[in-house]
Amino acid sequence: MPTPEHVLVAPVSEGGALVFAHTLGSGIRVWMRGLVRHVDERTRPRGVAAPLYGGTFREVTALRDFLADFLDYGVDDPAMPLRPGRIRDTRPLVARTDLDSLTSRMHFQYRSMSPMHTYGPWNGAAAELLVSRVRGVENPRLGYFATGLPEFPADAALDAPPAGPSSAVISRERAEYLVEFLDAPVGHVLHHLGRGFKG
Repeated sequence: MPTPEHVLVAPVSEGGALVFAHTLGSGIRVWMRGLVRHVDERTRPRGVAAPLYGGTFREVTALRDFLADFLDYGVDDPAMPLRPGRIRDTRPLVARTDLDSLTSRMHFQYRSMSPMHTYGPWNGAAAELLVSRVRGVENPRLGYFATGLPEFPADAALDAPPAGPSSAVISRERAEYLVEFLDAPVGHVLHHLGRGFKG
């Protein structure tokens, strides 16, 4: 008996949305849908690098609940053929966004999925997704950067994403990693990093 599809359309403040879907299987499929904020990079990526998008999720609670639902009811055995993405001729997303710099680490917390697993034919650059929070600010805002994600098919119904087209995939392990991040205290600004601490 087919398992019903579970879908979350997560709008972003800058326009567009990220679409997440799972069938209680071993991974969460991810697409972008009409994202409009294209991030200009100071250092132009080489080779097959995909455009970089960024912004802020409008609603964090829905995303947290969606991930928790997947972890509660999803299975551990792979339900679809996944393969790790491969970053070719470009820097990883953390480096492209400068979030690995000392100043950024002082003020932001982040979790990066780089590269993501993929499902179906994949001809583009490796899919990557990064979510971030501002340290010391207790609010529901969650930022994101994304690159290499496929566009959600324009003719597909949002309540039942198609099984055929390519998608990036958040594995169960990375879903757990992301839920831990969303549930953890936001923490303080790390002023000590500016005094030479490298940990």
